[in-house]
Amino acid sequence: MYVKGTINIISLYLNIDEQYVSCGQTSCPPGQDCVIINGTAQCGEACEHYTELNDNWLSEYYIYGNSYCYGNYYSPKGWYRMFVGQTSAQIPETCVQESRCGSYDHLWMTQPHPTQYNQTVTRSLCYSYGRDCYCYYTYSYSIRVKFCYGDFYVYKLQTLPGCYTGYCAGNRACIVVLKPHCHVLQGL
Repeated sequence: MYVKGTINIISLYLNIDEQYVSCGQTSCPPGQDCVIINGTAQCGEACEHYTELNDNWLSEYYIYGNSYCYGNYYSPKGWYRMFVGQTSAQIPETCVQESRCGSYDHLWMTQPHPTQYNQTVTRSLCYSYGRDCYCYYTYSYSIRVKFCYGDFYVYKLQTLPGCYTGYCAGNRACIVVLKPHCHVLQGL
């Protein structure tokens, strides 16, 4: 089950480098995380309990227009599944063009997504600034990425450092690693 709609700011403690995750007064067993179920923080499976992010400004094809700050005021701590339109999306693994994703500065992963079902990995995010496609620096925090049955990813996102920085979402027809006949969709 996923939560669709407004993102609630909820402070949950996660130590990415440890096996056990603290969830209120409880430690979650390996393989589970602190997720929101019926509005309450409790241990659960991230592929079943996530918040859906479906905003066009997240797209790597979306040009920001007059504002650099579409969705970067929220604090997205928690597990999220990204969509662009009706299609499941994923954080790009390469640099994104200037002024996309509803922000001037955008984030992309420096390593590939997991390819085994139910596999969770820790990934660093790279920061690109303006026209330059350099990895100016890798953020000191990391995100968690899980490959779920049904060929989609969920992300344990962290709070962004400022208004002008944003997560990006690439629109994929399907998971290319498992289905080589797939291709990247161009546009929304």
